[in-house]
Amino acid sequence: MEIDGHKTGGHPGVETFLDELYEHFKSVREDTITRLGRGDALHIIDFHGNNWIDMNSWISSKYEGEEWTQVVFLQFSRLFKEIYWLQFLFHHGNYPMIYRTLRYILELIAQSYYVDSQYPNLSLDEKMEKTEEIEESVYGWSLVKVVLCEVSDSTEESIRSNFKPLWDYLNKHVHPSAKQIDIVATEDFPSLLTDSFNEKLARDVLRATDEIFDLVNMIVVRKFSRVRELVLQYKFINEWDDYLRNTMRLVRGQLSV
Repeated sequence: MEIDGHKTGGHPGVETFLDELYEHFKSVREDTITRLGRGDALHIIDFHGNNWIDMNSWISSKYEGEEWTQVVFLQFSRLFKEIYWLQFLFHHGNYPMIYRTLRYILELIAQSYYVDSQYPNLSLDEKMEKTEEIEESVYGWSLVKVVLCEVSDSTEESIRSNFKPLWDYLNKHVHPSAKQIDIVATEDFPSLLTDSFNEKLARDVLRATDEIFDLVNMIVVRKFSRVRELVLQYKFINEWDDYLRNTMRLVRGQLSV
């Protein structure tokens, strides 16, 4: 079989190149773990992955099937796949792709909350149809802003001041941006051409990942408020205080953005 004159079926040279690329990935992963330490190097899957497992369990135990009509639960249930790919990208030094995924995750959960709150009486199928109807008119920062204002009971100005800079930073990696190229080139020019470990870029990614999942968990806790008592009993609550501060303020009824 040929596509545009190129035979498919696997050229031996291509396979050799991929084998060499995978070996390079392995070396970047080893470098990441060695230089960050296992705790930080595995933070995404260890902290956010385990939190996802627990949150799903808490929601299911408190809502007994009610969650199946909620778009938030449906979309949140998909996030473990995103989390382990974030970990994979992090281990192999593809930091820009992580930012793009983080933006997608935040907008996905914000969109889900918006549809659930605006159309509470629709079935899940009807809500998904409604999502398709509005996706070209309600999206981006305008959507995220509205949802965060409602979730945190805050003003637009407060939300803009606290969270718009993070959103703008993510967008520099989503849309073609000279600033994004400058960020990477200044810190690690070779990484424009290949993946490699860079400690500053890696730690910046870890902070941004925590900040996005803080907002995601805040939205989910607001939607499924019965889980708050389980969060307060959580044996790893100190880690939530460290990495999910807005979520914990909401859980404790002390949220003031």
